[in-house]
Amino acid sequence: MHDVQVEFAYVAAFTTAVLYGVSAVLEDHAAKAVPVTGASGKRAAVKATLSPVYVIGMVLSLLAWVASLIALRSLPLFAVQAIAAGSVGVVVLLTWVRTHRRPQQRDTVLLVALAAGLIALAVSAAPGRPHHISGWFQVGVVLGVLAVAVAAVVASKSIGRRGSAALGAVSGLADGGMALCARAIHLHSHHRLHILVDPVAWSILVFAVIGVITFAGSLQRGPASVALACQQAVLTVVPSAIGLVVLGDRAKNGYIPLTVAGFLVTVIAILLLTLHPASEPMLEPVREGSSP
Repeated sequence: MHDVQVEFAYVAAFTTAVLYGVSAVLEDHAAKAVPVTGASGKRAAVKATLSPVYVIGMVLSLLAWVASLIALRSLPLFAVQAIAAGSVGVVVLLTWVRTHRRPQQRDTVLLVALAAGLIALAVSAAPGRPHHISGWFQVGVVLGVLAVAVAAVVASKSIGRRGSAALGAVSGLADGGMALCARAIHLHSHHRLHILVDPVAWSILVFAVIGVITFAGSLQRGPASVALACQQAVLTVVPSAIGLVVLGDRAKNGYIPLTVAGFLVTVIAILLLTLHPASEPMLEPVREGSSP
């Protein structure tokens, strides 16, 4: 694979992280402005996604997704997903700027650790196209869409931090499913028109809708830290594992220990950053009857 193509893929992956981080801050601001109760949770989530600020955030998310598609054509899922999850670091930095808080030493150390983990993954990942997949992959994807849709309905019935965590996790599953499909879709779409009837291609759209609505609901029910922690943990681990098993993603020869270390450091740093009090958003969820 050409070095220029691989380098461009890495640039796209890190661009994905920056765009997702900025979009998460905008979406959090918009979601917190819409009241939510257990009875009106689903309607409130849809209303939040239609607000101008949230739409801008979704446009940035769309651009981030396009960048991730470019990265996924040349890099394994575990590298792209972990680098994209670095958006949590962007959120923390933007929170510091917005709140004018002085960075705590622990957060600074975690950001450095996150950067080190991402660099380790970038260095150790083996560029290349995924292995050929069978028709069973398409069946599994369709069943996965149904399972995530059911999980979204069940999770939407919960409120508070528990609901935020559940919907955040479902959002991670949906976005992970989208990334998995994007990584594999070009393998069996030999003709461009075939993509119009490809269940994997249509699954991307369904996963995207579920991901957007569940993440909005997650932000409404609790702090952005809870939503992001659950989303990014699931989004980083689940599709990466499937990519290794099904698509043949791998590390460079002799770099497996560095890959494992980089992946673990990245996931741990993400969780600690998002769940640390200093990473809490400025806005609290607005409840029914209160002024936004």
